[in-house]
Formats: sequence, structure tokens, C-alpha cells
Amino acid sequence: MITRRKALGRLSLGASTLALSPFLRNLQREDATGQLPRRFVFVVKSSGLQAEYLNPEGLQHGGDRLVDAPLAQRPLHESLRALEPLRDQLTIVQGLSGRMCTIGHSSFYGAMGAYKATAEAPPIAATIDGHLSRRFPSVFDHVGLKMGNGSQGTSYPSISAAGRGKQLPFQCNPELAYRNLFGSIAAGGDIQRMYRRTGNVLDAMVEDIQRLRRQLPGSEQEKLDAYLEGFESLRDRRIELIAMQRTLKEHAPEVTEAYTSKATTQHLGAHFDMAAAALITGITNVVTIHCDELDSSYSGLGITPSVHSIGHGSSSGALSAQECRNRIRAFHLELTAALASRLAATPEGDGSMLDNTLIVYLSDNSDKHHSSGTEWPLLMLGGLRGRAASGGRYLAYPRYGRASHRHTIGNLWTTVCHLTGEPVEHFGQADLALGDAALQRGPLDELLG
Repeated sequence: MITRRKALGRLSLGASTLALSPFLRNLQREDATGQLPRRFVFVVKSSGLQAEYLNPEGLQHGGDRLVDAPLAQRPLHESLRALEPLRDQLTIVQGLSGRMCTIGHSSFYGAMGAYKATAEAPPIAATIDGHLSRRFPSVFDHVGLKMGNGSQGTSYPSISAAGRGKQLPFQCNPELAYRNLFGSIAAGGDIQRMYRRTGNVLDAMVEDIQRLRRQLPGSEQEKLDAYLEGFESLRDRRIELIAMQRTLKEHAPEVTEAYTSKATTQHLGAHFDMAAAALITGITNVVTIHCDELDSSYSGLGITPSVHSIGHGSSSGALSAQECRNRIRAFHLELTAALASRLAATPEGDGSMLDNTLIVYLSDNSDKHHSSGTEWPLLMLGGLRGRAASGGRYLAYPRYGRASHRHTIGNLWTTVCHLTGEPVEHFGQADLALGDAALQRGPLDELLG
């Protein structure tokens, strides 16, 4: 088997005169410091992630004390069965709350930002995926993929932000997403000549913008910064993609009928394939997959009502509303397990890529279709190379309303920052209804290695 290190070594022989690719930088970092890349995948669904259907046999959430138990020998709920081969990498987390967020049909940016947000207002701060994309940049700092309605191209679903007022885009159409991520190998012909020619144009545009910027007053200069940053990123991205041709060709997903199918469920499968390939090739370290929204349909699974209708109790033929929800959850986790398995099968260092990756599955709406924000269950896979004290584990924190409850999704994202070597005091806003905000600060110690 060709290891990732060998692939990078081969790539360096033909790219000595080009800007170093993320692969070569990662390899150099490993040689110099022993540190391997860290990667993050956030899989987000709508309409709540029902807590009671995440409990393994014999374990319950909603108590007065912390439950910290191994998953070993405990049957998982049938909708989680796809994760069985990854049981040792799985952590089920219950009992977190998010009352600082908007409640109702969605918390929008709140789910990954831990703050009050709406669909109409711009984000007030970075969400955890946007924050990590700045800390662990690559050719594409953040890749957002979303199951659309079959006609959408780029969407802004109001769940991810790079910073205040900086909403992150999501690709809905698999064909367009493939061209954006892997188009340099799909274009054919002399890709280096084409990209260098494009780069020359971009160089000229950057110079023009910089010249204009120098002639403007300071307040006006700031308005041009975003444009300048965008053109510089396009230019640099092409240089890096030229250097990565061999690795991209080796690991890019095969374009199947799922990319052109009218079934949006097949689109979602294609998105997961691209997410895995993007991580393996190193063109990104942060991926967010937005599985669905309230008007989404799962007709590819034999479910005809919309997610919103199912949340209000609509059945689909012989399937009850709850059976529809279970089937949708199982589908998401089958795709998530397949992505994790691909990373687990890719050697890296003395382990696999999954050892250096954290995958989080959660809802933008806590645990119910009409959220109260008092219970925010989630699943975690991987562990950032042993930094996370997780895997084969069930954690249920004391329920909301008990004196011992202080654990929120803000504490979870604070923990993720700590796991990456960034000891922030608190990520997001505090829940003032819980009392002293100082008591809510800090990470979840149980998840630290």
C-alpha cells in the first residue's frame, strides 16, 4: 500500500519550483515537530437529534449525576448500528444544554457558535468550524456541502460563519462542488499551463487592487481588503493545486450517477465522498456537511413528507413519523461511518487519519423539532491523536435545572479548542439563566486526554 508519506515524497520531486502544497508542509511539520495535521468534520441535521434514540441498552440520560460508562458489550440503538465497527472511536454525549441560543425550529449559527442568532441577521461571531478553519488553513480553509433541492448551486444556510458578519457558503450541487474542489484534474489538457495563465491574470488584478488601495484613505482601504484577500486566495489556490495533481488524481472520488441523479439522497452521498477525498488529499482540514433543512425530502429512502411535516407527526405510507426519523438518522450515520472508515483505512504516522480527525454529528435544533435547548445530544468519532479522552464511551451530564448542571455546547466547543492546543476561557456566550457566567467557563474535563 502507498502510504500518505510516500505519496507526498513522490509529489515533492515534481514540484520543487512551485509553492509548497499543504501535503509537503504537513510532512515537514511531522518531521520537525512530530505533529500531524488535525482535521474536523461537522455533520449537521435539522429537526432535532432525539436523545432517547442515542442511548445504548442499559444507559439513560436525564439524571442528577454524571454518567461516564464504557460502551463495551452494550447494544447500540438500531439507527446507530453503522457505527458498530467504529465503537472504539465513538463517544455519545448527552446532557449538554444551549439555552443561550435561539429556540424553536432552528438555532441557526447558535448550534456551532453558542450564541443567539437568526436566519436574517448576520452572524455576530465565528462558529466553531469557521474558527478552526482559520487556525488550520489549507487550499480551501473551509468546505461546506449541503443537500439541496436539486436545483441549488451555492447556498448560505446560516449555520456556519468565519467571523462577525462573515457567513460561510455551502455547495449544494455535487457536480459544481466537484468542479470547485477537484476541477483541476477534471479539466483535461495542460492544466499547469491553464492555471499559470489564469494566475497571471490574477496577479495583474491583485496588483491593480493593491495600487488602488494605496490611493484611498484608511477607512476606504478596509473595504477593499476582502476583495484583495479573495483574489490573492484564488491565485494561491491555483498554485497549490498544480503542485498536488498526482495526489488529487489518486484520491479524488469517482464521478458516478449520484452526482447527476435527481435523488437528493444520492447527492448527500456524493457530498460525503467528496468530503473524505478533500480531507485525504489535504485540500482542506475543516468540512461541514449540512444534511438537510425543514423543507428537505428523503424520497430516495421511501419517505415522501418533508422533514418539517415528519417533525409534526406525518407518516409515510406504512412508516410512522418516528420510523421515518429513525431511518433518516440511520442514513446519516451510514454515510458518516463510511467517511470515518475511509479515514481509518488511510495510514498516517504510526496510525490512521481518523486518529487525527474529530467528527461531530449534531442537530442545529438540539433534540426536538420544536427545540427548548435544554438537551443537546451529539456523537463524536475520532480523537485528535489521543488528545481527546474519548472512544467507546457514553457521557451523560446532569440534566438542565439541576444545581450541578453547568455544561453547555459552549463548553463543548471550548473543549475542542483546548484539544487543539488553544486554551480559550469560553467559546460563545454563557447561559445567564444558569447563574454566574464564571462557573460555566472552561472545557469539559471528561473529554480531555
